[in-house]
Amino acid sequence: MDSQERDELKAVLQSDVFVRAPRQAKLLRYICNEYFEGRGSNVKEYNLASEVFGRAVEFDQSKDPIVRVEAHRLRQKLKVYYKGEGAGHPLRIVLDPGSYAPRFIPADGVASLESPGNAAFSQPTENLDAESPIQLLRGIAARIRAMSGFRVLPVALGGLAVIILAALIMTQGWRFPWSRVKTSPGAGGISSPGITVAAGALDSVRILCGYGKDLYVDRDGNRWQGDRYYSGGEPASQPPSFIARAAEINLFRSSRTGEFSYDIPLNPGNYELHLYFAETHLGPGTLVGGGESGRIFNVWMNGKMLLEMFDIITDAGGSNIADVRVFKDVTPAPDGRLHLKFEASNYRCILNALEIEPAPPGKINPIRITTRENSYTDSSGNIWRSDRYYSGGQQAMHITRLPVSNTSDPDLYSSERFGNFNYALPVAPGKYALTLRFAETYWGAETYLPGVPDEAGSPTGGVGNRVFDVYCNGVALLRNFDIVKEAGGPLRAVDRTFHNLQPNAQGKIILAFVPIHNYAKVTAIELVSEPD
Repeated sequence: MDSQERDELKAVLQSDVFVRAPRQAKLLRYICNEYFEGRGSNVKEYNLASEVFGRAVEFDQSKDPIVRVEAHRLRQKLKVYYKGEGAGHPLRIVLDPGSYAPRFIPADGVASLESPGNAAFSQPTENLDAESPIQLLRGIAARIRAMSGFRVLPVALGGLAVIILAALIMTQGWRFPWSRVKTSPGAGGISSPGITVAAGALDSVRILCGYGKDLYVDRDGNRWQGDRYYSGGEPASQPPSFIARAAEINLFRSSRTGEFSYDIPLNPGNYELHLYFAETHLGPGTLVGGGESGRIFNVWMNGKMLLEMFDIITDAGGSNIADVRVFKDVTPAPDGRLHLKFEASNYRCILNALEIEPAPPGKINPIRITTRENSYTDSSGNIWRSDRYYSGGQQAMHITRLPVSNTSDPDLYSSERFGNFNYALPVAPGKYALTLRFAETYWGAETYLPGVPDEAGSPTGGVGNRVFDVYCNGVALLRNFDIVKEAGGPLRAVDRTFHNLQPNAQGKIILAFVPIHNYAKVTAIELVSEPD
């Protein structure tokens, strides 16, 4: 594959698109060469600024956005190239938003929800949440009342509503929802009215709701299928936007809205279910506005209530925040299918994605998170997923002369999230053991790059240079925690484990890292089910 990847890079750089864009070509060549040398995940903004764009040692990324600007332009150039000259290439280069590490993936598995010809994502952004004309008119009426400062006469408002409704139907092509035919593709990609059950049950399922293509591969290599096994509802999409706590924004770019159900064929066994939500249509700062109680719905599983009067904004703590609900001991119904039903209370239901995986009875699978941008496999074969579920802080990886000691997995301790930040780990009800992993790789750590501040550490420092607290759902786990003091020096791994932790009412274990002196930090997080 390496030779194919190098050939693809060569073809891209020799194309008309990149011959006319030397700055983006230079950036692409550099990050790909780092990738070929096995250093792709270590490429950071400072390196690119100094080694590609010639910025001085004192480069300040908060004041000079050169790297972010050129990376954005590079993504646009790649998009143009693969729409034109490279359209027939079996391999494609992808640079994910927020990352400088390239990926080479097959054309039929391009990890982008903006692929040409994707019907589910070619809808105009005005579609938003596939809102009906009636719902939009309600919002318009509320705004007229708010702006006018007096009650609008019902007759006048009714006349205005008719005019707007007629215009929208003519210009936007809106139809009433009951006039639409709903179809659901089966596993073979064949569409037919109603539900098409795949030939053969499944052991695990990942579905991007409302996504019209067959496959999406996320940054950890997980394969998500396009929307299937559904009945009712409508697909919806939205342009790129920031979604807090999202491992990947693309998991929240599409959705199925309305009233709908999923009937998913599963092999007999015990599973855990993850439902992915993000409220991007309602809430402060959105076109519709509002907030809590704006969207309430029920979710049923095999005829039993799973979520009652569910409000995404309340559950997530706001709009534009990824919200994942986890359920354990999930089994298929007697007919061999898992039946999920979404029933609206006051507004259209919405679901962005769903995930079903085999799990031990009474437990969920361990949650292992590395603060790296990509997944990591440790010496015991455990897979640590890329950083997710966080809010606040910054990700960093310090280049040290010596590896972290006191561990069989020094690379697991080479990255960090630092600052004032928190994680909201989604779990099912139960008791959990939490292990937090730390190593001081900045204060007092000898570096490969002396004098380079953002990739390297400080040659001085020790006990007292970094002190912070850690809280779980508001209860202190660590007070005045000093990594160097607890580990016996810098570049030494130190872990702390806590037992019998339970989630809050929203099914989250919230970990808050609060600075006392300099920044709080963590390198990796592990959460494992314990016996009740």
